[in-house]
This record gives sequence, structure tokens and C-alpha cells, in this order.
Amino acid sequence: MLRLKTKILFLLFLISSCNLDLGTGDSTVLKQVANNSKTKKAVLLENSGNATVDNSLQVSVVDYNYRVSNKDMGNTFIVDRDHGKTILDSVSIGFTWKSQDTLQIDYDKKLRTFTQENIVNGVTIIYKPR
Repeated sequence: MLRLKTKILFLLFLISSCNLDLGTGDSTVLKQVANNSKTKKAVLLENSGNATVDNSLQVSVVDYNYRVSNKDMGNTFIVDRDHGKTILDSVSIGFTWKSQDTLQIDYDKKLRTFTQENIVNGVTIIYKPR
């Protein structure tokens, strides 16, 4: 019985120490692209991970006047490099506004996806792996 309790406690420790939240570090803005009417913008953030979480790229769709901070997290698309299968940089993800309320996100298909929203803040998102 003592061995079972020890195993359970060890398992709980492992689960709690492996933070699966991809927003644990500071974010750096890599690029921002506004729609033509300057009412919305897409923001590409790189979030620095920690010892247990890899860096991630995160996309947010926000109002044009919103000031992005280094604590912001993506609300639209969140990916990482899938254990080194690809690299993370400003060309890993691209944006194209198709209309005032439709954004196309093209991305490296080797990226591992955690979040992929289809509508954010009234904007329809179209995804195109490359």
C-alpha cells in the first residue's frame, strides 16, 4: 500500500511540474498586419518557453488600437516546433487579409498545433498549411 501511495504522489508531482501552458514566458512581437480599414490587426508573437515548455509562435487577432504587451498570449493560433522538426521564426507563419473580416494564416505544416480557432473577434480565419 505504501508503494502505491508513493507512486501516486510521484505521478502527481510529475503532472504538476510539467506545465503544459504555452504562455509561461515573455512574448515578443515578430510582426503585425492590419486590415485595410485599420479596425483589426493580426499579431505574431514568439513566446519564450522554460525548462519544460518549448518556445511557441502565437497569433492573436485584436482591435487595431490594442497595445500588445510582453505578457500577451495568442487567441487564434498557437504552435511549436514539434521537438525540433522545424524552426520557429517570423516566416514560419504568414498573414494575408482577404477582406476586412477574413484573415488567411499560412504556416509551416511541420509545426505542431495546439490552438486553431476559426472565428476570433468577428474575424473568420482561413488556415493554409505549406
